[in-house]
Amino acid sequence: MFKFDHIGIQTDDLENTVKWYKDFFSCEQNWTLAEFSDLTLKRLPSITQLVELQTGNFKFHIFDINSQHVAVPNNAIQYQHFCLQVSEKNQLEELKNRWFSLYESGFYKFKLNDPATDIVTDKDGVSSFYFYDVNGLEFEAMYKP
Repeated sequence: MFKFDHIGIQTDDLENTVKWYKDFFSCEQNWTLAEFSDLTLKRLPSITQLVELQTGNFKFHIFDINSQHVAVPNNAIQYQHFCLQVSEKNQLEELKNRWFSLYESGFYKFKLNDPATDIVTDKDGVSSFYFYDVNGLEFEAMYKP
């Protein structure tokens, strides 16, 4: 009934975020937008630019925001993480190595200094690891046999 279209990601450092997503996920940029509807401006009054990136059928909408004007209510619950499934187990190690390569390169500013986790396999044979993007958003990469 539904088809997943994109994840919306807010950042106060558009250039850093777009470059990291392109390099880590091998994304291509589809389009950019700097004029917004009244509804968008009401929901996101500090938005300045929107960039759509895509890898395969998976899309990211990167929203550049003025962080001085963003208020998140103290009681707001936000997503804990997004899980991305890979088709082959060896892709987990490749992604983890790519994450560390980008993290250690010095080309990106990370809001959190937490490294990617070890790859673990549960009793059902599902393997995964967790990592943060440059904004501190958590992802899980998972292989299910």
